[in-house]
Amino acid sequence: IFDDMSSFSSYAFNKAHAAAYVMSAIRLGWYKVHIPLAFYCAMFTVAPGGFDAGIVMGGRAKVRSTIQEIEKLGKDATPKEQQSIPTLLLVNEAMARGIKFLPINIIKSDSSAFVPENGAIRMPFSALAGLGENAAANIVAARNEEPFFSVEDLQIRAKLTKSVIEVLRQNKVLEGLDETDQLSFF
Repeated sequence: IFDDMSSFSSYAFNKAHAAAYVMSAIRLGWYKVHIPLAFYCAMFTVAPGGFDAGIVMGGRAKVRSTIQEIEKLGKDATPKEQQSIPTLLLVNEAMARGIKFLPINIIKSDSSAFVPENGAIRMPFSALAGLGENAAANIVAARNEEPFFSVEDLQIRAKLTKSVIEVLRQNKVLEGLDETDQLSFF
């Protein structure tokens, strides 16, 4: 009896498991076709897989050339580069469908969620290479208390290192913020 039950339960489990995967694939496909903006936001939020805002802000040509460079490397590509291929392919697909990616914004970006905004996707702080989850969460928490008045204010209240500030500066996230809280009369 045990042998009969174990073979039956194994068979029934596999069949049910396969059906669940098919149902999930159908749902994902429906969202991808009918509500693409929400689909891409959700996919990049739950499985960012090496999403790099620096590459994405370079446009579709930059995304495609990065994919080609990694594929050219073949087995010499780092594991991180190899893992970024599916994400870059998804970014390329979204761009081909006319979906734009908005840059990281000190006022509007979330710490880790890709958010739909006016038919485009607003990238989160965590999409920046060199900016960790804690730094991203600290920026949003400090911003929710009150707006930032300067880069100095941001660094102190969000407890950011100089290297994180430099990453933000290089990616033009700090544009519009004064460097210090000092007032100038000149």
